[in-house]
Amino acid sequence: MNEWDQDNLSFLLNSSPETLADWYEKMDKSDIDYAFKLLAIAKTELDVKEMYINDDITDTNEAAAVIAKIQSKLT
Repeated sequence: MNEWDQDNLSFLLNSSPETLADWYEKMDKSDIDYAFKLLAIAKTELDVKEMYINDDITDTNEAAAVIAKIQSKLT
């Protein structure tokens, strides 16, 4: 994720419900799709970080499947 994406993600995560509602009303479908992709990427990054926090995890097949599913939706 580049700096532009990170700034947009920050907006999505930190805006008030009113600000998001106003933004949503002004955006077209491609903008909303982009926002959902950013949120999906951020979720995947958090899921991967969580895996590294828990040293007891030895089977990463489930995480790999989640990442593959998200990546397939981004293309």
